[in-house]
Amino acid sequence: MKFRYLVVDDEPFARKLILAHTSKIEGLESVAECSSAIEANSYLQKHAIDLLFLDIQMPEMTGLQLMDSLRRPPAVIITTAHRDFAPEAFNIDAIDYLLKPIAFERLLKAVNKFFNARQPQAATVSAVEEFIYLKADRKMNKVLVSDIQYIESLDDYVKVHQVNGVLIVRENISQLEGKLGKHQFVRIHRSFLVSAKVVKSVSADGVEIDNKVLPFGRAFKNGAMALLGIEQK
Repeated sequence: MKFRYLVVDDEPFARKLILAHTSKIEGLESVAECSSAIEANSYLQKHAIDLLFLDIQMPEMTGLQLMDSLRRPPAVIITTAHRDFAPEAFNIDAIDYLLKPIAFERLLKAVNKFFNARQPQAATVSAVEEFIYLKADRKMNKVLVSDIQYIESLDDYVKVHQVNGVLIVRENISQLEGKLGKHQFVRIHRSFLVSAKVVKSVSADGVEIDNKVLPFGRAFKNGAMALLGIEQK
């Protein structure tokens, strides 16, 4: 099975780069490219797609305005040169927020989040609250996504820190990052995945959660700051 995707960006080079990257990823099928949100809107009225690579700042209509106008919007990965729109991206449940120029490895990570979200075991949605199942103590434990504050990696295990306790799960942090890809969780370090909803403050050293500061990893800091909506000067 291949997932159909559309690239929307007013910059020809940006579209070309994304298409070059995505052509290397199995499981994706390019159906079209659009140079404006208005052109994309016309296309989406007639064709169904699974994934949208979407720029934000475009003439006449922004990418965010396009998403707001769609009755049943597809999954979206934001591709932009601007850091300031990360909070709005969270509001439309963007899978990821990629800053230009976009490296292949970073785009691949975003697409893997999309793939994981489409797998049956990735996340189970309740009519009332969203939750996932995590295996611990020889049983599948139902964990409310809203209760998870942060996840800490311990080699082949992770500690899932919740509002009312800690669950130790035999799973790696990257697998959980995929499962929680659409729930406003941000990877700030090789060993830490945090819920953006419970971050109290952000400094050069890391993020504060429940009177505890979790450090930034050098490779993750810039992307994490962008997803948290923090402009770096």
